[in-house]
Amino acid sequence: MKKSNFHFVRQINEISVLRIIRDDGPISRSDIAREMGVSKVIIGGIVKRLLGTNILFEIGKGQSTEQGGRRPVMLKFNADAGLAVGVEIHLHRANILITNMNAEILFENTINFSDNSNPKSILQRVVNMIQKTLGDEDKTQSILGVGLALPGVIDYPAGSILMSQSMKSWEGFPIKTFLEEALDTTVYIENDVKAITLGEYQWGAGQDLKNIVYIWLGEGIGAGIIINGDIYRGVTASAGEIGYTETSARVINQGSFPLLYQGQVRFGEILTTGNLEACVSDAVKSQKFTTKLSSDDIGLGTIATYAKEGDQLAQAALNEFGQMLGILTVSVINIFNPELIIMGGPVIDKCPYVLDEATKTAKETVLLIPAEVVRIKAGALKNRAGTLGAVGMVLQDLFKPPIVNLATYRSLILPE
Repeated sequence: MKKSNFHFVRQINEISVLRIIRDDGPISRSDIAREMGVSKVIIGGIVKRLLGTNILFEIGKGQSTEQGGRRPVMLKFNADAGLAVGVEIHLHRANILITNMNAEILFENTINFSDNSNPKSILQRVVNMIQKTLGDEDKTQSILGVGLALPGVIDYPAGSILMSQSMKSWEGFPIKTFLEEALDTTVYIENDVKAITLGEYQWGAGQDLKNIVYIWLGEGIGAGIIINGDIYRGVTASAGEIGYTETSARVINQGSFPLLYQGQVRFGEILTTGNLEACVSDAVKSQKFTTKLSSDDIGLGTIATYAKEGDQLAQAALNEFGQMLGILTVSVINIFNPELIIMGGPVIDKCPYVLDEATKTAKETVLLIPAEVVRIKAGALKNRAGTLGAVGMVLQDLFKPPIVNLATYRSLILPE
C-alpha cells in the first residue's frame, strides 16, 4: 500500500474510533474492535496515538466480562478538545454560540445593530466578539470551524449570498473568505431556515428521524428539507422556497378568508407577520368586529395575547392564518411524504393556536396515507435553533460517516 493511502486509511479508522468513543463511551478497546470488526492490535495502535493528543483519555477500569479476566481500561472522548462556533445573522442582530464537540453550550452572545448595509463592519464585530468571548489565543486556535446562517439564497462555491431580500447589500460579498482569514479556520455558510432545520434535526424535535420538513413563519415563510438524513438544497440552492407556491382561487378566496386574503397570488404574501398585522389593523379600523385591539398597538404579540383572552378579531385572524397554513402543508406532505413536519418561528412561538389549526386543517383536507402517517409539531429549540444548526454544520462535517473532513481532523490532532 502506498504511504499516502496508508495514512488516509489510518485517519479514516481514527475518526471511526473517535466517533464510537464519542457516541458510545466510556468504552473499552475490545468493544471498539468488536464494533468496527477489526483486530484489537489495530485499535490498540490507534488508541495509543490518540492518547498522545488531547482528544481522548483513559478514565479507569470497567467491569469484567461474564467469563472473567482482567477488567478493561475504559476510554472517554474529550469534547472540550475543540470548539465549534455558530453564528446567525438577522436584519438587526447577530447571535453567536460557542460549544464544545458535543454541542454543549459554553458561551452565548448577541450583537445588535440598526444598519446592516456594511457586511464587512458587521462581520468584523462578530470576529471581535468571538475573540473577546474566548479571551485566550489557545482557545481561539482550538476553533474547529464556524457555521454561519444567513437569510437568502446561498452561493456555496463562492461562500457568499446570491440573493437576499433583507440583506441586499451583502449579495456577492466574500463572507466565507473574510471570516476564514480573520479567524484562521474553516467557515460553513448556510441559509438560515436550512440551518434551523439542521438544528432541529440534530438536537431538537427531529432527532432520530431521517425525513423531515421544517416550516418557518415570521417576516416571511420558508422551509428546510431533510431527506434520508441530509439537507436537501436543490440544483440552485432554492429548495424550500414554499412562499412562492401560488394560491388557488377555488380554495383560497375572499369568501373563505375575508380577513387575510386580499387578492394575493402566493402564500408567501399572505402567511407573514406583516400581512397578519396589516389585515388586523384594517379590520380594527373597519369596526366590523367586536375587539379590544387598538389600531395604535397591533403586533404579533398583542394579537396572540388578545386571542388567548377570547378576542373575536384576534381569534378569527389566527384561525384564518392556521387554516391557510394547513392547506399549504398538505402540498408539502404530498410532495415530500415526510415522517415529521416541524413548524417554528415567531408566529408559532407566540401563537400556538396557529399550529393546532394548521394541523387540524391538514389532517381533514387529505385522508391519504401520507397525511395519516405524518406528525406535525412545534420546534423545540426556539431562538437557538439557527445557531445550533450552524454549530451542527461544523461538527457534522468532522464526524459524519462515511465522508469525513480530514483537514479539520488533522487540525484537531497532534502533527505526525
